[in-house]
Amino acid sequence: MIIANPLYDVTFKRIIENDRSAKFLIGTILDCEVISLTPNIQERTYEKSETREIALFRMDFSATIKTKEEGEKKVLIELQKALHAGDIKRFRGYLGSEYINSTLPLITIYILGFDLSIDAPAIVANPECWNLLTKQKIDTKDHFIQHLTHKAYFIQTLKIKPSYNTRLEKLLSVFEQANFIGHSQITKAYTMSDIEPELNEIVKMLQYMAADDDLKNELNYEEYYHQEMENMFGNSNREIIEKSNIIKDNIKKLAEKDKKLAEKEKKIAEKDKKLAEKEKNLKDIVINLKRAGMPNDKIAEITGLNIKEIDKIK
Repeated sequence: MIIANPLYDVTFKRIIENDRSAKFLIGTILDCEVISLTPNIQERTYEKSETREIALFRMDFSATIKTKEEGEKKVLIELQKALHAGDIKRFRGYLGSEYINSTLPLITIYILGFDLSIDAPAIVANPECWNLLTKQKIDTKDHFIQHLTHKAYFIQTLKIKPSYNTRLEKLLSVFEQANFIGHSQITKAYTMSDIEPELNEIVKMLQYMAADDDLKNELNYEEYYHQEMENMFGNSNREIIEKSNIIKDNIKKLAEKDKKLAEKEKKIAEKDKKLAEKEKNLKDIVINLKRAGMPNDKIAEITGLNIKEIDKIK
């Protein structure tokens, strides 16, 4: 089957906005049961007009999760997705705001479209406590420590390999950046069929998005934007801003051009429909006049058709 690439904002946003799909995705990565999930804030890619800053896709959830080690607890989950290695200060800035604004323990998930130095598709950074005197590890659930440290999960989509042994591997297979259709990376071939109902729901969603023309147009615009961004990473901030403005204008012009083309095609279709109706009505008139016994030359005077055109109508 052909599915849309879930790494783009257009597709990923649809998955996360579906409660069952979001619970399955987060629960599979964290290896826990997600009992409840409430979205708080959301931010998408593209340029912020006020600051000229390239924003990442991020979404925060207030969640109740259940783990084997700690049982049921309430947490704040920050989900960030980035296709490019952007400024790390932005990530730290988001974390700082979460520590200030939330009273819940924090868990972060980063889904990345670029490589880290670690050769593994899925990584967890788990803060540990050690006794400095005895050098022994301490298992603790101290409220104070939990609220000043957090677990971080990293998914490196470029390092995902075909493997379907575990639930996590099956989920990661959907995000594998391979088997693209044609020269674009917006759609890809996906062959695995023996999957859980929740994952199957995500796959069906992506399959529908790959077939929807409007969504594919949005994906094309987003791909064009990211391709241009990749070309800018080695430039100065001023060049980045200038190119970003050019990209923004080009995307806007493309959207306007497509809109005008769609309107033009609609008018042509309406004109063709009216012409077809007119031809049908004229044909009906000729047939009725023939049945009434009127000669062809007289019919030609009434309808404006020539004799050959009248003879063809039976």
